[in-house]
Amino acid sequence: MTEPLEARTQGPETGAGQPGPARAQKSRFVLPPPRRWAVLAAAAGAGVGSGLLGTSLHGHLWHLDGGALIPIGAALALLLLAAVSLFVGLWSKSSWVVVLCGAAAYLTAGLLSMQGGSFGMIIDNLQGRVWLYGIAFTTPLVALVVWRLLIPKK
Repeated sequence: MTEPLEARTQGPETGAGQPGPARAQKSRFVLPPPRRWAVLAAAAGAGVGSGLLGTSLHGHLWHLDGGALIPIGAALALLLLAAVSLFVGLWSKSSWVVVLCGAAAYLTAGLLSMQGGSFGMIIDNLQGRVWLYGIAFTTPLVALVVWRLLIPKK
């Protein structure tokens, strides 16, 4: 009824200790591929969420003794955007979804940077420039990384 362990782990073409090709087990929890509307909604939602969280984070600054300023908040916000975009791109198996996620983040940050009267969450300073221009730099870079990771290996 069941094979002994030696028969399952040894085969003439695989050698000792290696599972044979006929016995290669698939994962028990195989998820179906996501639907297109779910991918688009996830990318847009992740982009808006990254834009909101990144905008609230980007203003943090490190002041060094020599007077140098390091926009650590903007760097962490860009890291957040890159991680979320990478996750959504690999989940959907498409590098274009990364572009949609970055565009949603850029649109969100752009709307929050508009000066409505005396209100504007992103102002023209070092942190604001690093955050806004960093979105435009990070998005194609992550899309390229996802594209390279999804290329089938020969």
